[in-house]
Amino acid sequence: MQNYDINYDDDRFKQVESQKQEQLNNINNTYNNIVSQSDSYYQNLVDATNKYAETQQKNQQANTDFAIEQINQQKEQAKKDYTKEQAGAYADWQKQSNKYGVNAEQVASQGLNNTGYSATLERDYYSTYQNRIISAKESYNKAVLNYDNSIKEAMLANNSALAEIAYNALKTQLELSLQGFQYKNDLLLRQISDTRDIDNTYYNRWHDVLNQFNTENALKEDVRQYNETMAENKRQYDEKMAEERRQYDETMAENRRQYEEQLAYQKERDKVSDDQWQKQYNLSLASTYSKSSGSSSGSSSSKSGSSNEITTAYYSGKLPSATSNAISSYGTFSNGYQPKGIIGYGTVEQATDKNGNKLTTKVTSTTLQGTKTVTTQKVWQTTDGTKWIWNGMSMKYEKYE
Repeated sequence: MQNYDINYDDDRFKQVESQKQEQLNNINNTYNNIVSQSDSYYQNLVDATNKYAETQQKNQQANTDFAIEQINQQKEQAKKDYTKEQAGAYADWQKQSNKYGVNAEQVASQGLNNTGYSATLERDYYSTYQNRIISAKESYNKAVLNYDNSIKEAMLANNSALAEIAYNALKTQLELSLQGFQYKNDLLLRQISDTRDIDNTYYNRWHDVLNQFNTENALKEDVRQYNETMAENKRQYDEKMAEERRQYDETMAENRRQYEEQLAYQKERDKVSDDQWQKQYNLSLASTYSKSSGSSSGSSSSKSGSSNEITTAYYSGKLPSATSNAISSYGTFSNGYQPKGIIGYGTVEQATDKNGNKLTTKVTSTTLQGTKTVTTQKVWQTTDGTKWIWNGMSMKYEKYE
């Protein structure tokens, strides 16, 4: 029994699977490299944003520090001016109240020493001194307050600027992160799509291999059935030929026996010579062989009695009248019983298709012993275009559809 099971371990299946895996590896490696490069690209952008923000913050802090430094310098100068004013007021007061000074001499020249006027001048001098000290102190305190407020404003402005720089940097980083995510997501979708295309392509190739196996198995089965049919036909043919040979040998043996008896009797009666008897015997054998075998030695039929009776593996008896009439009108082919024409239709010849190829058909027949055979027969055609096949079981032409 022929085994038609599919060998799924066949190298052709393995080759398809190997090629598919190679393509999938190429796709995955390609997309993994792109994703890796994408991560590096967007990380570089984020790092550049951080670096830019740090530089901006440093610059902002340097500007603020410089402004505060200038304010502190102005504040220090105000203190120096205040100290200088203090010293000047004290010096002026000491100068005015000096009993040996210009003012004292003028008072003395006017004879106002040790008078109430002199005491009043002393108080005025001291009062002026105190007023200058107080005024200088107030101016200094006010300046210090203004400078301190300016420092606070600068620090607040600096904090606000630093916060804005940090916010802008964070915002840019988030936008870059989102772009990177969207890009990698698109890559993932494309990778899935390409992978699905590869799966579909090699799924179809795998089924192509499977169909090839099925086709090969179908061809093997056709060959097996053909060989089986040919073997059976040969067996039946050999069996038929053996039977015909047996019958022929029996007939020849019987004819020879009868002839030898007759010849012996005649020889005895006529006292003919041995040479003459042998010649007559050979001529008789040749005549007997010709009558017993019917047509040529290759024919599978034999005629007995009259020309309208025939015996083949499929038919025995008198030929149908239509066949006999056709034989009379058109003659027979080499088998001695198939006429070369059909009454009412004319002569027959083998039919051809539109390309000029001769037409044949498979015919199932049953022998006289009951054995079914399948043979290839010619398709015949008469002059009017009607197609026919020869039926060896009924010994007549039948229309072929």
